[in-house]
Amino acid sequence: MKNKTTIWITGDQCSLWNSALSASDRNSSTVLMIESVERGSKLKYHKKKLVLIYSTMRHFANDLSKDGWQVDYYQEHADFKSALSSHLAKFQPSQIRMMEQSEFGTAESFRRMVDPIPLDIYPHSNFLSTASEFESLHKNSNSRVTMESFYRLMRKKTGILMDGENPVGGRWNYDQENRKPPSPNLSVIKLKHFPPDEITLSVIDMVDRMFPDHPGNTKSFFYAVTRENALLAATDFFEHRLNQFGTYQDAMVYGEPFLNHSVLSPYINVGLLHPLELMQEAAKRLERGQATLNSVEGFVRQLLGWREFIWRVYWRLMPDYKNRNGLNASQPLPEFFRTGQTNMRCLSDALQSVLDHGYAHHIARLMLLGNFALIAGLNPLETNDWFASMFVDGYDWVMVPNVIGMTLHADGGYVGTKPYAASANYINKMSNYCRNCIYDYKESTTENACPFNFLYWHFLIRNQDAFKNNQRMALILGSLSKKDDQWKKLISKRAVSFLKGLNSPLSL
Repeated sequence: MKNKTTIWITGDQCSLWNSALSASDRNSSTVLMIESVERGSKLKYHKKKLVLIYSTMRHFANDLSKDGWQVDYYQEHADFKSALSSHLAKFQPSQIRMMEQSEFGTAESFRRMVDPIPLDIYPHSNFLSTASEFESLHKNSNSRVTMESFYRLMRKKTGILMDGENPVGGRWNYDQENRKPPSPNLSVIKLKHFPPDEITLSVIDMVDRMFPDHPGNTKSFFYAVTRENALLAATDFFEHRLNQFGTYQDAMVYGEPFLNHSVLSPYINVGLLHPLELMQEAAKRLERGQATLNSVEGFVRQLLGWREFIWRVYWRLMPDYKNRNGLNASQPLPEFFRTGQTNMRCLSDALQSVLDHGYAHHIARLMLLGNFALIAGLNPLETNDWFASMFVDGYDWVMVPNVIGMTLHADGGYVGTKPYAASANYINKMSNYCRNCIYDYKESTTENACPFNFLYWHFLIRNQDAFKNNQRMALILGSLSKKDDQWKKLISKRAVSFLKGLNSPLSL
């Protein structure tokens, strides 16, 4: 007798918490999993990202089979539709179940594919908030809420780092303690690596064959692709890097792409780890005196605050949100974002990390790559697609609020009340990049001036009207108003010349 229920599991849902899976009976259900080459080609995804997803899928399918589930797996298949057609002909299910998709519009597309068979969508199991909770903080449909207010609501809901109705330690936020620049006391503890097994080696071969012109490479792949190894990666972070992470989470060091960050987001976003179990473990280590409060709170804030917040922003404001361009930015993405070849030492290092690993930690993303994109006026949608394609933890729901909102301020100020624009002074303060760079971080108009400086001031000059009513921009705009016209003309000339030359070989 054919199983009458199909559970369709996609590449970022490889979790035993999958709500469609947990609501089903293995004796009367078939799990459907499809490796769609067409979906893997939607953007020019980094090869290591494709290896991570496809290998995780194959390992998860094997685990399900060992656990007694019937799995209908379509390996290296052309597209979803043709594989689905084969599955329906073979199993003739009367219903199809699926966990909520993370990308806007995908569930509707799948519903059309399976019609007339009913498709039941179950809530996403890897998030802790609800849409109604997020909406309750808004005064009306056009209002905004801060991440901090939502974060406090989620702390109270989950009880994480709470002492009754009050936050553990008496404060909600230890951000001020978590902004130290790198110092001689900063010791970097290397990540735990997971050498490819036979399944991953087979996936690497497939990715090299099927996606030869995609960026990055498959060499030295070290990410976890199983639940077991993802847990080992989490333990490695908690035992060796958690306490160094908090204080120095905004620091940047040349040649150290990971520093002491957790690098657990790839495993959370693909389903191998659950944010709640990680936060609970961090809280336990705090209670046992094995971790400091500023580090644990900083870790929890990224998961319970920021991650949940951007998920809710994405689903509240899509689909038009992705196409917002509040500052009318139109500069094409520079070629060096694809090659890493630039004389700016900070960007070269960050981009090389992305090309090598599909990863850069959050401050390098925001204050190097993102900051440059903002002050150079790069096209928001093109920039968003680059971030979404190049990072192993990047998905549409992750990148749209982070890039369109937080990074490029293209959403009109919903995610951030002010743009995260900074000159080379910030980079010099928070890193060791500037000391050996050919550009001078102190200069703004000379031939050897750091591009971050004249681009920063040019950004302010061309967006004065957009920010004139923003109280958080009043101080810096006041400083700009005191600059003489000749200086402003020189800044603009340097910036315009620089931007015109962005796509020449090894320029700038």
